[in-house]
Amino acid sequence: MGTCLALLINSGCASHPKRDPEQSQIRYQLAAGYSRNERVEAAIEELQKALEADPENADAYNLLGLIAIRQGHDYMAQLENKSCLKGRDAELVRTEAQTKFKEAAKHLHKAVELRPQFPEAWNNLSVAELQLQSWDAAIEAAQNALKDPLYPIPEFARANLGWAYYQKKDIQSAWKELHEAVSRSPGFCVGRYRLAKVYLDRGEVDQAADVLAPLLSDVKRCPIQEAQLLGGLLSERKREIASARESFQHCVDMDPRSCVADECRRYAQLIQ
Repeated sequence: MGTCLALLINSGCASHPKRDPEQSQIRYQLAAGYSRNERVEAAIEELQKALEADPENADAYNLLGLIAIRQGHDYMAQLENKSCLKGRDAELVRTEAQTKFKEAAKHLHKAVELRPQFPEAWNNLSVAELQLQSWDAAIEAAQNALKDPLYPIPEFARANLGWAYYQKKDIQSAWKELHEAVSRSPGFCVGRYRLAKVYLDRGEVDQAADVLAPLLSDVKRCPIQEAQLLGGLLSERKREIASARESFQHCVDMDPRSCVADECRRYAQLIQ
């Protein structure tokens, strides 16, 4: 009796509720709808019910991870975009963001553990690991996403893979992946911005400017404030002062209270 009691305490003799994958998937679909409509709390509640019905629902874990990534990005927006926080306030918000990215990684690890061939979850995991500055883990996750030939958006995984290589100062590998991503999807804004950064680090200013040009001319389609900053720096390098000032002003106009806007103002003042 003592043995069985010990096993019960350690979940050995306990009976487990029968899995109900169908009910779990219904709950997951409800959560997905709530998530699309930005009803985050309702989505999380349904996902928890989905996992109660079936603890092996990889889709539910993936969506939990994706929601946590978005929450982390919201904290980073508070920190860097909505206002450029400094000091203890910044540290507090950054800690909250990192907590969300860690939570995301935990959920996504579970998703790919349950379903190893799950490119969407692998790619989401690469995003979480990039935010956690776990470059090698981000590389591994992105590579796993790319193993599936049917993955419909491989350029996303290649952009994450290339950015992880870039952070590791492996510029050639970064160029290879980002060049492939942009070649296959010329309208991929984030890929173009990252590839331009690689070209600039290689000292290839003209190539960087060519890659970045579509982002600078179509701010509505590619609202990347960092791209306007980079465009200004590239124009300054090429001694195109009027163009540099224009890019820096566009940068400030996009989000005047952000940290990037502060940088753009500083560079604009330096060339006056």
